[in-house]
Amino acid sequence: MNTLLLIDGNNLLHRAYHALPPLTDKTGEMANAVFGISNMLLKAVNEVKPDYVACAFDTKAPTFRHVEFEAYKAQRKAPPPDLYPQLPKVKGVLEAFGIKYFEKAGYEADDILATIASKLKTQDSKLKITILSGDR
Repeated sequence: MNTLLLIDGNNLLHRAYHALPPLTDKTGEMANAVFGISNMLLKAVNEVKPDYVACAFDTKAPTFRHVEFEAYKAQRKAPPPDLYPQLPKVKGVLEAFGIKYFEKAGYEADDILATIASKLKTQDSKLKITILSGDR
């Protein structure tokens, strides 16, 4: 049986950032989220032993939920200013691992992961799908 590991990239980005103290790379740029995600990926791949891995990210664009419910996530604090500048490096880590990532304006990572899981499960009922996310 083949196994697919789906990763909620934004969720892991935030978890990695907040789990580690401030770390910088050799140029002085923040890198704690990059380092943390790299470690989480290695651990997840070693534990799950997937045949395939994919990741999804949110975009800055409002989602259909924001359109239907203006207060959607309105109470959330703004992310730290040094978090999202690490995202290109995180995507570089995924590319180095050979992990494809997806993002689409108007959709959250959760929506993308659910779509991938649903479509692939329909095509291959024996496919085992594991989702790595802290979301409920």
